Amino acid sequence: MNPARELRRLYALAFGATALLSVGLGLVANHLIVNCTRSLPLGLYWISRGTGPGRGDLVAVPVPASVRTLVRERRYLPEGALLLKRVVAWPGDRVCTEGGVFSINDAPFGALESHDSAGRSLPQLTFCGMVADGELYLASRAPHSFDSRVFGPVFATDVRGTVTPVCTF
Repeated sequence: MNPARELRRLYALAFGATALLSVGLGLVANHLIVNCTRSLPLGLYWISRGTGPGRGDLVAVPVPASVRTLVRERRYLPEGALLLKRVVAWPGDRVCTEGGVFSINDAPFGALESHDSAGRSLPQLTFCGMVADGELYLASRAPHSFDSRVFGPVFATDVRGTVTPVCTF
């Protein structure tokens, strides 16, 4: 038995195992999202990339550019965090904000909040019409949810993937 040869073999095995573990953890970490907002249950969510979203799907999207500064200044989310929201309106659906209510296909979905949970004013969008091709409306039934009622539609191409809960609290 050659001790130098055995030591090299041990080092090679340790290096290989470390490399495989690092790659595996990187792949898993690339698919896990931590939700720390009250729009959905707190916890870990798994993002599946490459599948197009459908009506009712939970999706992950970057914060829309139109409200990115607001989100950063008010510290709603950490920089670069993704929003996790449900697809509530699809191309061809009719969405409307009238009388303080967000409605989809003439059915009330929820109230339009004028202020966030800290009492700060929110942008007020006024719209009524059909969802355009390539656009989606995202929302949550949770009170004070920061969603399409505040920032309007998102582009379907901005969706990073569909999301499923892994462990929620």
